[in-house]
Amino acid sequence: MRVETIKRYESKLPAHDPHPYRTAAWTPNTTEVDAYELEVIAGTIPDDLQGIYLRNTENPLFDAISGRYHPFDGDGMLHAIRFQGGQADYRNRFVRTAGLAAELETGHALWAGIVESAELSQREGWGARTRLKDASSTDVIVHNGVALTTFYQCGDAYRVDPLTLETRGIAPFGHPSFAKGATISAHPKVDEVTGELLFFNYSTEAPYCHVGVVDPQGALVRAIPVALPGPRLPHDMAFTKRFAIIGDFPLFWDPAKLAQNVHRAKYFPELGTRFGLVPRDGVGEVRWFTASPTYVLHFSNAYEDGDEVVIEGYHQGWPTPERLPEDNAITLFMKSLDMNAMKTRHHRWRLNTKTGLVKEEFLSETISEFPTSHAGYAG
Repeated sequence: MRVETIKRYESKLPAHDPHPYRTAAWTPNTTEVDAYELEVIAGTIPDDLQGIYLRNTENPLFDAISGRYHPFDGDGMLHAIRFQGGQADYRNRFVRTAGLAAELETGHALWAGIVESAELSQREGWGARTRLKDASSTDVIVHNGVALTTFYQCGDAYRVDPLTLETRGIAPFGHPSFAKGATISAHPKVDEVTGELLFFNYSTEAPYCHVGVVDPQGALVRAIPVALPGPRLPHDMAFTKRFAIIGDFPLFWDPAKLAQNVHRAKYFPELGTRFGLVPRDGVGEVRWFTASPTYVLHFSNAYEDGDEVVIEGYHQGWPTPERLPEDNAITLFMKSLDMNAMKTRHHRWRLNTKTGLVKEEFLSETISEFPTSHAGYAG
């Protein structure tokens, strides 16, 4: 095996970092390398295994402004293993986002993180940044031969060469009706049958949500407004042959706090859950279906079955962490990333397009999350 160091970045994190999500398996990687002819520890790599495996991680270089770091704040880094001719090569690169470039230039954090006050990043001397930093660290997909990285809430899609991992800039998916800085959310979807890319976004401005449709050549061809009662926090979407599916979940920014420019999520179970069927061709109205209250962080699939649209994903028993008497800020923070604490179970919703009714059932009693399946069967 031959390893070539491409670049080392200076970490500005504490020397003896106590943070549970910046130590052990979560220790940030700050070195970019190319590694060739990787050692095969057991067995052999089949000669006909050809292609690239991509994954992403969060690797912070700078401490949070107040020290309240959340792992979703970390800068995006892509890792790639290329298989060819019975051998494997590896490389990793930071996604060269505008936020990372600005912080490297100034030498410290410029944006408040997810669990910090936005006012911190607007203090004199910190660069007066607003919103969250678009770290482009949440998802990576491939469309039209280009890898696209996206951010936890809403930001831009960064285009990355899947072979070299060179960042090629921001994908041209913007539209005049989108809120500034909120082009695309965490989990866009590729329909391998049509070659289309489907995505959604959300903001604090009406109509609060849009569904975007990108053609196989990478051009935005449709921006469909999705009217909502107010600002919401969807994280994932699903699709079928005819519909993009958006969730209106009762976990969203507290309107009273939002009026004070404070983004703090609150659970409103009395509102229930709604699913919106958005016609992918942009023709016709969005149709809404009401279900039991929950929050779905990730969907596994959706499809059409006669008069029914079937949606499958992970139903949370506790959309916000259950608070116990012995809990403190740290334990509640860690629970928010603990799927066992959230009691997430695989769930199915059947939306009857004739009657307007919804049938629900659990598919498993096992606590699980973040499903993956063969993308060729999506929809």
